Amino acid sequence: MSRNRDFARQMESAVNGVSGRVRHYADEAAGAGSDLLDRSRRITGKLTRRANDQRIRYMAEDLADEATYQYRKLRRRVQRHPGVTIGIAAAAIGTFLLIRHALRDDD
Repeated sequence: MSRNRDFARQMESAVNGVSGRVRHYADEAAGAGSDLLDRSRRITGKLTRRANDQRIRYMAEDLADEATYQYRKLRRRVQRHPGVTIGIAAAAIGTFLLIRHALRDDD
């Protein structure tokens, strides 16, 4: 029986040693996986910020291009038809003054 007990003890110590090593390796693998996950989140965050910055930059450029286009278009129209432009401006100012007078009137 002592042989069986010795064999059982040896097997227990071997299993405990192996399980300890397995736990150690699993902890190391989990730590490495966690580090990789953190790195990928940081990199993804940077890429997302860069993409948003680039998207905002493109939108600003498009807005500036559209404003320049509208300004040049209006300038051409004014140069071709100055009388009509003055009439439109006068009508806009008159409408503003009329609305202001109507809203301020106490009657």
